[in-house]
Amino acid sequence: MSQVNELKLALENLSSKQHVISKEATYAKESLQSDYTQKNSPEIIEKQSAMMDEFNTSITLLMDVFSQSRFDSIMGLITDPLRLLLLNFFMSCFKGIGFAFGIALVGLLLSSVFGQDLLTLFFN
Repeated sequence: MSQVNELKLALENLSSKQHVISKEATYAKESLQSDYTQKNSPEIIEKQSAMMDEFNTSITLLMDVFSQSRFDSIMGLITDPLRLLLLNFFMSCFKGIGFAFGIALVGLLLSSVFGQDLLTLFFN
């Protein structure tokens, strides 16, 4: 008869799974459930919504900074190397033309002011 009782006890333990689940696991489950109920308290929900509002404001400010800095257009220029090379080439051409024009203008200015004196200085 003792074997029958032991078998019944083993079946009850098996049905409740007490031999599989340790005390630590049941404690962890209980603490998790208490944390879950604690997380759904109105104060925590209010704090989380305030933090989300602050986060959204920060993201909006960051998007404004990026749009004002034209970061996306610079990244678009970097991703197209041919366009970048052509742009730099034409910019350097215009700088060279501007430099030559400036030198010619300064030369004309100097020749108009000191023209006769420079001719006599070089040819004597």
